[in-house]
Amino acid sequence: MQFSELTVRLLLIFFPGIISSLIIDNLTIHRGREFKVFLLHSFMLGLSSYFMLFIVVAINNWIVSLRDLTPTWRVNFLDSLIKEDASINITEVLIATVISIFLSILFSAFINHKLLHRLAKMAKVTKKFGQLDVWSYTFDSPDIGWVIIRDLEKDLMYQGWVEAFSDTHEGNELLLRDVNVYTNSTAQELYFMEGVYISCNLNNIIIEFPVIANR
Repeated sequence: MQFSELTVRLLLIFFPGIISSLIIDNLTIHRGREFKVFLLHSFMLGLSSYFMLFIVVAINNWIVSLRDLTPTWRVNFLDSLIKEDASINITEVLIATVISIFLSILFSAFINHKLLHRLAKMAKVTKKFGQLDVWSYTFDSPDIGWVIIRDLEKDLMYQGWVEAFSDTHEGNELLLRDVNVYTNSTAQELYFMEGVYISCNLNNIIIEFPVIANR
């Protein structure tokens, strides 16, 4: 596959945005996205990186001018993007890439802590909780501790606390610690295990929460 000169220029110019998108994709939980959505995010993140670089340059030049010196640092991003004969400043791209890494970490924390949804819920703008589904919302909550899982098909009941869980309900995976296992129909205790991995069909189980903190 051959790339045109314009394509190579755009890839190089928006390299910071691509790096930022890849980092966010790896640090956050999300549904699968189409490639065009990834490109759009890369474009927006790239613009954000260069905008932050412009602010840094503006502050630097302002400080330089206060010392009665002539500022020489300028951002060539728009010239490189619009003018075909303009050269690409590799140093500028590298600095924007460093900025994009910090931005991606900041955005990832913002997404993972659901700050936008929390603020919107506080302002009563929405009732959405931000997670992919109720499974993630439930087990990601700090209020959830001990659980009781009733396997109706195998007539077993597990009582323990959740140490780990799959990102979405599609996996249906749980890791329980300090687990007491009972017969579900008679509540007869069968055995105790320090850890139990459960991969289950949600149609055959009931998950109960004896105590929900902060309620």
